[in-house]
Amino acid sequence: MIYQRKEVIGSATLYQGDALGVMQTLASVRAQAMICDPPYCSGGFTEAAKRSAKGQGLRSETLREIDWFGGDNMTAGGLQWLLRAVAVAFKGHVDGTFATASFFADWRMVPLLAQAIEAAGLRFQAMPVWDKQAAGLGTGFRAQHECILHFSIETPRYYSASFGNVLRAPRMPADRDHPTEKPVALMSALVKVQSDAGGTVLDPFMGSGSTGVAAVQLGRSFVGIEHDPVHFETACRRLEDAQRQGSLFGTAA
Repeated sequence: MIYQRKEVIGSATLYQGDALGVMQTLASVRAQAMICDPPYCSGGFTEAAKRSAKGQGLRSETLREIDWFGGDNMTAGGLQWLLRAVAVAFKGHVDGTFATASFFADWRMVPLLAQAIEAAGLRFQAMPVWDKQAAGLGTGFRAQHECILHFSIETPRYYSASFGNVLRAPRMPADRDHPTEKPVALMSALVKVQSDAGGTVLDPFMGSGSTGVAAVQLGRSFVGIEHDPVHFETACRRLEDAQRQGSLFGTAA
């Protein structure tokens, strides 16, 4: 079996397993959108540094505290191959020819990843930016944003005109559920633009499930994949809570 667990939680179906492997088996899934936050491949500025880094250049004691995921120090070539393969697999699970896909990415990787995803046959449509509304640690031009590479399959169809290409949402607090957890408010903006009520949103790098929570709250179906068993459990719990609370439209999605 390609996945270790499968949980159906209301309108959400969650798989614990390898992102690409599971996607290649989901014959019945037809998604309007793929929204995902893959590993960033940012452990160092050179390929050698990425191979030796524990996680985005952080100290070993910090890594122990936040449990940084090991895939983050993947080489550039590895991440290019992975995201191109995921993009190819997504084309087999789209609802019509208007589907869109968004990938969070470190600014250093934008040129490489954009080309790799384009090579899968997707069209590079835009690069929205997440403004975290507060600068991070460090000196000089301290990091306050993340990039989102946005693609379509053929001509895109959008479902909201309420957002510009700068999406403002505060970064998550220190006691977050996942080291790179994204705010539900941020993911809700992407879900609103890329899908409509009753549509399906796919996230092959689900993490703690923020995309799924946003999808359920907005009345969408959700398919999520996560390889880490601890984060998978967290996502299940959060999706169960979201289902109990019902969607923003007053129904238990």
